[in-house]
Amino acid sequence: MSRLTPAWFLFLFAPVTAEFLSGSSPITNPILVLINLLLYGPGVLLIRELRVRWGKGWLAVFILSFAYTVVEEGLMLNTLFDPTKNTAGRSHGVNWVWTVGMLVVHSLISIFLPILTAEAVYSRRARESWISSKAFVLMLLALAANVVGFGRLIAPNDRPPFLDYAIELGFVAACLLVAKFLPGPRRLEASTGDGSEEGRPATGSPRRLFFVSLFGTILLFVVSFAAPAMNMSAWIMVAAMVGVYLGFLAVLARFRTFDPRLPALSKLAAAGGIITFWLMVSPMAAFGKGNPSPLIAAVPMVWFLLSARRRLLRETLEGTEVREALAGGVG
Repeated sequence: MSRLTPAWFLFLFAPVTAEFLSGSSPITNPILVLINLLLYGPGVLLIRELRVRWGKGWLAVFILSFAYTVVEEGLMLNTLFDPTKNTAGRSHGVNWVWTVGMLVVHSLISIFLPILTAEAVYSRRARESWISSKAFVLMLLALAANVVGFGRLIAPNDRPPFLDYAIELGFVAACLLVAKFLPGPRRLEASTGDGSEEGRPATGSPRRLFFVSLFGTILLFVVSFAAPAMNMSAWIMVAAMVGVYLGFLAVLARFRTFDPRLPALSKLAAAGGIITFWLMVSPMAAFGKGNPSPLIAAVPMVWFLLSARRRLLRETLEGTEVREALAGGVG
């Protein structure tokens, strides 16, 4: 980790949980690995960069993640409109149950989780810009080329009419505008009263945050996976998924997960709870899909979480000792 810049770490980490640990894509296929890197990497870097440059909070990240979902699942893969698959709740040409499920998965797993993890690992640079303006443009071009080029290769059939593309692009533009003009997080008054933005770290027990995020993720995905298989109205399925999703985010907010002052160890714990869910289901995903990728990705992921926790715990203890020494010297 120490040899990677924050941008490269985020670029490489972004597709791991969403695609390889979940078994959605085989890690043994180099073409799919490249496609996923050029899709998730630029997407998550662009969203984080916009949040930092615009001075916004996590709400902007979630709104921009909805735009990302439409770019990937709509403009690129056409799963939101495909009349042959995932058609539960299909109305006006849209597969609504699938669409809501993808909004949940991509916003939480594809975007929020990688950014939270990266900002825990590189906590001292969590509020900095990680890519230059030139790199920003290159990421945008890479994402566009992937969507237009590989998208046509992967999903060439059952393409929607032009009007649907226009609606998708309008939705993406609306998300960008809303995120751009959202109020930024309120200024945090420092304990010294000097008006700086640092302030005291937000309280957030790492152990408690880990279990909150773990059990919240379990509940969210049990509902998301079970609802489409149950004999109930599609709109009840959608309402159930949205309700549990918003409830989970509310609980995370209650435990200060979205507070910019949250200590790095607590950020990692929150991210680790979500990742642990995928580690728990990785054997089932591997055998159920006949894809060894979840088990292959699980081993380095466990090593990463444990080593990152050790490092952050050591830095936390060292920081506490320094503060105590300074307090003793002042006293």
